[in-house]
Amino acid sequence: PAADSVPGLFAAGARVTIPSASGAREVAVGDIPSAPGRNALRPGEVISAITLPPRGKHGGDAYLRFIPRTEMDIAVVGAAVNLTLDRDTIIAARVALGAVAPKVLLVTEAASAIISTKLDDAALTALTAAARAAAKPISDKRGTAEFRTEVVGVLARRAALIASARAKGESK
Repeated sequence: PAADSVPGLFAAGARVTIPSASGAREVAVGDIPSAPGRNALRPGEVISAITLPPRGKHGGDAYLRFIPRTEMDIAVVGAAVNLTLDRDTIIAARVALGAVAPKVLLVTEAASAIISTKLDDAALTALTAAARAAAKPISDKRGTAEFRTEVVGVLARRAALIASARAKGESK
């Protein structure tokens, strides 16, 4: 659940190819991790490819994470946002959260909060609330559940702003 690559790939709609002796199958990235330390691969299977759908000219994405200190490179919270703009209005979005549940979450309520908006304050507030509502973190030595719930909203909001800027061709 704390893997850095999974939330961004999940938000981007990535799929993996899994060949095996009985044939190949294609699965959404978010369906591979099933629980801490577990995955959905069957015996003898291995991921051979990751396929990202085209982002498009007016698409942007961002992944942010919070780590406790530089000596411990593991996410306490992670948030990824992938979005597409039509002029300044968001027409498609996906929001994935990491390290706040037993597996990476794709939060449709958070995406819905910003679709059809220009990412104004009301949309960002709704996105923040939806991300926090979806989070079901644990408390451990890296942070309390309350802290993680607070931070996931902040990171989702910041990631949405960065993704929007990237979709507009602004550097961030």
